[in-house]
Amino acid sequence: MAVIMQYLRTTAATAVMCGAIAIVIISNGWIVVDDQWLARSELFVSIFLGIMYEAIPFLTAGSLVAAGIHLFMSPVWLTQRLMRWPRLAVIAGSLMGMVFPVCECGSIPAARSLIQRGASPQVGLAFALAAPVVNPIVLISTSVVFVALWGWDFVFWRFGLTILIAVTTAYVFPRIQLQQTPHQDHHHDHDEIPLLAWLRHALVDWVDMARYLVAGALIAALIQAFVPNQLFLELANQAWLAVPAMMLLAVVMSICSTVDSFVALSFATTVSPAAVMAFLVFGPIIDLKSVPMLAALFGWRHVLLLLVFVAALTMVCTTLLGGLGWL
Repeated sequence: MAVIMQYLRTTAATAVMCGAIAIVIISNGWIVVDDQWLARSELFVSIFLGIMYEAIPFLTAGSLVAAGIHLFMSPVWLTQRLMRWPRLAVIAGSLMGMVFPVCECGSIPAARSLIQRGASPQVGLAFALAAPVVNPIVLISTSVVFVALWGWDFVFWRFGLTILIAVTTAYVFPRIQLQQTPHQDHHHDHDEIPLLAWLRHALVDWVDMARYLVAGALIAALIQAFVPNQLFLELANQAWLAVPAMMLLAVVMSICSTVDSFVALSFATTVSPAAVMAFLVFGPIIDLKSVPMLAALFGWRHVLLLLVFVAALTMVCTTLLGGLGWL
């Protein structure tokens, strides 16, 4: 509980400081508050709240899953069974998302708990990257939207490419390590009621990850409010820029993977299937709300290198599939 109170005090102090700075800037006329500025400010608030309302339920689900893993999953099983074959364990980690209906906001705290209970950081990384797409909810939403348009092949390629990218990335970063976390600083009372211990762990995870979620959502809302999405769509109309432009749009929009198929459908008549695939594969792995959360787990240096690698691999795979006519 002391950790939670410390986070809340830090967050409150930061909010008060930012509010004071904004008041000083506006009152001194350093920013002219006209109707256009007010309209963009309202759009910023709306987008920020939309991202938070969309993400919080899945962050909560992921925190509950993470607490369950931390309290009830045997580290002996993870270290002696799952980790007996390290390379196969990475593949298994990428497939674990099939039983956890969480997006990136929930997969990251769950991945941290897996590592704490004995899984290798590579297994946790593969899970964190793949789970937002391979979970059952996303499978259903993707098939509902795209089967009638481009067939089951498109759905299978989304899941296959996601697993390929997650596993390849985990293999390429063998030295990635987990950063210091709240659970490592806690001493647990073994006489505590299991349900209360589960909820307490979930609350610690939720508060820890929520601050990074808020930071990412603020950045995403700020860019969307002041940089129109139409700019990215105009770039996507250029054949050679379509894939990177749609990937960049996915990062900026930061849409939850459970609903991104419905948004991607609106682009289906203006960009190629390969560009839509890049949007659907890259966005759930790397967006503005997940990057700070991943950095909290593995550190900014590793995450920035990971971002570049995943972006390059996504562009190569989707462009190749589009060039071969498989998309």
